[in-house]
Amino acid sequence: MDNSTRYCSVFNSDSSETVAYNNPLFPAYVVYGFLSTYPDYSSISHWHRDLEFILIKKGTMTYNVNGRLIELTEGSGIMVNSYQLHYGFSAKHNECEFICILLSPELLQVNNWFYQNYIEPITGNSLYPYLYLKTNDWTASILDKLDEIYDSFGKIPAEPSSYFELMEEYFTIMKTLCENLALENQTQKPESSDLASLRNMMTYIEEHYMEHISLTDIALSGACCKSKCAQLFKKYLRDTPIIYTTKLRLRKSLAMLLGSNNSIAAVAYEYGFSGASYYCESFKKYYGLSPLLYKKKQSSVFPSSITHSPHTPSSDTSRLSPEGGTAAPHP
Repeated sequence: MDNSTRYCSVFNSDSSETVAYNNPLFPAYVVYGFLSTYPDYSSISHWHRDLEFILIKKGTMTYNVNGRLIELTEGSGIMVNSYQLHYGFSAKHNECEFICILLSPELLQVNNWFYQNYIEPITGNSLYPYLYLKTNDWTASILDKLDEIYDSFGKIPAEPSSYFELMEEYFTIMKTLCENLALENQTQKPESSDLASLRNMMTYIEEHYMEHISLTDIALSGACCKSKCAQLFKKYLRDTPIIYTTKLRLRKSLAMLLGSNNSIAAVAYEYGFSGASYYCESFKKYYGLSPLLYKKKQSSVFPSSITHSPHTPSSDTSRLSPEGGTAAPHP
């Protein structure tokens, strides 16, 4: 399978993600991904209602969930719960192949009573922002189900029977979670004020990245002081607010850089950089190439890439795989 890239999903102004499902009328996203197709081998921190499942097929990846780092190795995986801040990356730029599956809880809303009593206690449980999946405990059966979902639903187009198979596997996964997670008699914790503040600051940056914004502006949007702002970004996103903003601008700029014949200066000014030289300097720092060389490389490797916001790249002519530019890996 090759790493041909498809730019799919879109980030909203609040850093939540609108997922580009395999079938727009059926909220399931099943792809095979290569971490090298993500700029700087990293996705952008984001969240969505969908449950996200990652199964590592080759290599390793680090997952950041609400600021906590989880190392994923070959054969292991992770489930990220609804609305949790997360992204995947490799600090050392090591390749990783993985299956990425996003499944909307909407698929499980067969009956209000059933959903409120057996699904929401899992998807709305703040005590389980994520679940590490490994081969030597009860979560191994979930890893098996992820393989089965990809084998049946990862084909393009999906066979009619694969929709039934996906639903069967999804319900089996939720049944396994319900049987093994301690869901009864637990006190739910409200989202921390720190995470709420960070989300507000990320939303502000998303809405104003094309303008000149300062650390003071970002901190005010989160109703905190500058030192607290810097502390939250470092804790949850492992970046300073300014570096996060620069990386976001670079990622956003890929759409115009790869999809038009505009000058480097025009791209730089459009995406909030003070000039072409600073844009080129920042681009090379994080992507390892100048913008023009990066564009040349992308056009030769991915001649038919779709050049707007990505969530995940496509791989092989008969299956989907994860990301590319402004949306997320899934990672």
